[in-house]
Amino acid sequence: MVTIIILNYNGWQDTVECLASLQKQTMQDFRVVVADNGSGDDSVVRIGQWIEQNKQNGKVQLLPLKDNYGFAKGNNLAIASVPNEDTDYFWCLNNDTVLEPDCLQQLVEYMDAHPQVSVATPAIRLYDQPDLLWNAGGKLVFGGRRYYYPSQSASLLESTPALPITFVTGCALFFRKELLAAEPLFTERFFFGEEDYYFSMRMQKEQRTMVCLANAVMYHKVGSSHANVVSYNKLFIYLLNRMIDLRLWYSSHQYRTWLAAYIPFISMRFLRKLSLPERRNFFRLLLREVRANERVSKQLFEKYIHYPFTYAQ
Repeated sequence: MVTIIILNYNGWQDTVECLASLQKQTMQDFRVVVADNGSGDDSVVRIGQWIEQNKQNGKVQLLPLKDNYGFAKGNNLAIASVPNEDTDYFWCLNNDTVLEPDCLQQLVEYMDAHPQVSVATPAIRLYDQPDLLWNAGGKLVFGGRRYYYPSQSASLLESTPALPITFVTGCALFFRKELLAAEPLFTERFFFGEEDYYFSMRMQKEQRTMVCLANAVMYHKVGSSHANVVSYNKLFIYLLNRMIDLRLWYSSHQYRTWLAAYIPFISMRFLRKLSLPERRNFFRLLLREVRANERVSKQLFEKYIHYPFTYAQ
């Protein structure tokens, strides 16, 4: 039995398309928990209607959460809401994904045959360009990660049906329930973002084996229209998450070494349109928050996602 977790936030159209692709899976030994993360639209009603109309009441459970708890806590609450005695695997699945009919079967059959593997992910292709990969997992590098085959032809995976990885996104995280024995799946230190990096660092520390399966195919609706536009608010939160995260994992020497190289890189890569005083102010504010916090709460996230950076964006 597989328990599939789908988190919805103001995105019922994507969620019901994802559910429809689950209906078509060649393997049907699964149940779905759709956790609505305090949506402000009519998502709960719309998803409930789809469940009723498609006679999925016994298959799909709708779990309305009282607030927007963010990605990590929302998934953790959904996982905790179901008994896992009869569950062999969990699958955290983004709501804006669509699956090939044999995707789940490929994952289960591989994991059943390879008990040494703790985590698997499908080959994630671009929804609007289905022959191209979004990623095939990736690898952890010093202070960051590198995707495998980003925006490259999916045919490149044909010679590597099971690609060893050390980084996995939270978009389609398939794992054995034993990972939940000691702690929740995702750290709740970060309201939004960074949970997959922290998870991958944890898997590396625990010497867990992870793979990307080329024959398990899914499509992800990755936004690309503003890919080259810098949002200083989003950049600030990304850096705040990463700096706090690495301070937890690295020694003081490793952290200082990484920071000494990373700040100039970010300055030249993403802040080059700003004046030197503006860059200094940006990093002064960032480093002050890093020193003052050990987590990025919802309140801290909301403060900086709406922070009035005065630079033209």
